[in-house]
Amino acid sequence: MRIATSTNLISFNRDGSKTEMVHLLPLYAKEGFRVLDLNLCEMLNPNASLAGEQWKEYAERLGQLRHQHTLVFNQAHAPYARSGEILEELLTRALQICHLLGIPILVVHPIPGSIEENHHAFLPYLKAAEEFRVVLAFENLNEEGELTDIADLIALVERFASPFAGICYDTGHAHMCGHDLVKDIIMMGRHLVATHIADNKGRADEHLLPFYGTIDWEAVLSALSEMGYQGDLTYECMFFNQHLPLQLKVQAIRQAKLIGDFLLSRVP
Repeated sequence: MRIATSTNLISFNRDGSKTEMVHLLPLYAKEGFRVLDLNLCEMLNPNASLAGEQWKEYAERLGQLRHQHTLVFNQAHAPYARSGEILEELLTRALQICHLLGIPILVVHPIPGSIEENHHAFLPYLKAAEEFRVVLAFENLNEEGELTDIADLIALVERFASPFAGICYDTGHAHMCGHDLVKDIIMMGRHLVATHIADNKGRADEHLLPFYGTIDWEAVLSALSEMGYQGDLTYECMFFNQHLPLQLKVQAIRQAKLIGDFLLSRVP
């Protein structure tokens, strides 16, 4: 396993603005992160470069920064609508960016509804993902009406019957839904291809660093090791530092890396 982080780790600012990925990659590299999840939800900001007509040039710039700083893009996160519908143009663009940059996994949010409704809605995108050689990783969610149960995600992935469909396990979502994380991890088995590592206190989706909440991380790491998980531990922890002044953001990256290294040291 490797420790990785979403590029949104310090993107949320005190004044409500968000810093674009292109400005953050050099900072993450300088502080020791080598594996990054590109947060393509940046497209949802209408003022972002990735949302405009020059999105391909922006993506190419990200690729240049990857080579310049010896980075790996292990996965990306597709944009999603709060209302639940698929953002067709943006999801297609996210797949194109993964193809352009050689990113192997794209995390997607299932739509509210049944397994069959999700299968029908995502089947065209899975076909595109197969052509691009990108795995669609369906994330366990946390709201009523969404796919929160791991058994349902497994059934959805098996319904696709494709090596390009898998699961991204969000520890924070599972914990706030009252799941037994160890049971979930063992149940997913080979379908688990990616993670969103985040902590909370079991009541809200706080997106905290490990050990800032109440998840039993020793048990989680043991379960991942037991089931032979070969992927990364990828942070989605953008709120633990959201209100820090800009001058303290670098220290926040260092804290995240320190905790990540400790997590890796505890893997059996």
